Order: sequence, then C-alpha cells, then structure tokens
Amino acid sequence: MIEVTSPALEKLKEVMEEQGDEGTALRVIAVPNENGGVQYMMTMENEVQKDDTIMDLDGVRLLFDSDSTPFLDEATVDYVEDLTRSGFVINNPKYATGGGCGCGSGGCGSSSCGCGNSH
Repeated sequence: MIEVTSPALEKLKEVMEEQGDEGTALRVIAVPNENGGVQYMMTMENEVQKDDTIMDLDGVRLLFDSDSTPFLDEATVDYVEDLTRSGFVINNPKYATGGGCGCGSGGCGSSSCGCGNSH
C-alpha cells in the first residue's frame, strides 16, 4: 500500500490546520494513462465512499477508491521544498514513466490538486 513520508505528514497537518479542515481526509486518486504510466490527483474531502480504503496515519486520514488502490501499491507521497519548487510529490517505482505527481505550493491546500504526469 501507499507510504507517506514524515515531511508530507507534517505538511498535510499544517495545511489542514491552516484551513480549519482537521476533520477532513486527503483523497489520493490514481488513473492509468495511455503511455503505461499513472496520473495522480489529490483532493481534500469530508465524505467517505462505500468502496474507499481508509488509512489513518498519525492523525491524517487518507482515502483511496477501489479503482485507484491497485495503482497506489508501492507509491510514496512526499513533500519537497527546494529552490525550484515546493509541493507534494507522488512517486511509484512500478510506474517509472509518467509515475510521478507534483502538487505545487497551494496545491493540496486548495480544494483540489490536479497532478500531471511529470516525474
């Protein structure tokens, strides 16, 4: 299943606290693309769907629908901050081509974060 790094967990807690969304969950969506990679998206949600897998990591709830779950195996959510960018990144060694996700600053802090297939 998916792994979330400590920096990503801390940033998620910070974003949820800033927005007063401490009861919400981070939904991670994975959609296969035509070149064999996976496109990832993240959004903050309050509702759990019937087919969701729920993970609770150190006070942060994550949701995955049944269609996304197979594509999240071995994936890692991280938060990176350097001179050129800052944001959430999803990497998955099973999908090296088009298997990353970059959510820029303000990304997951907004109501939804669409992630391209850059790696």
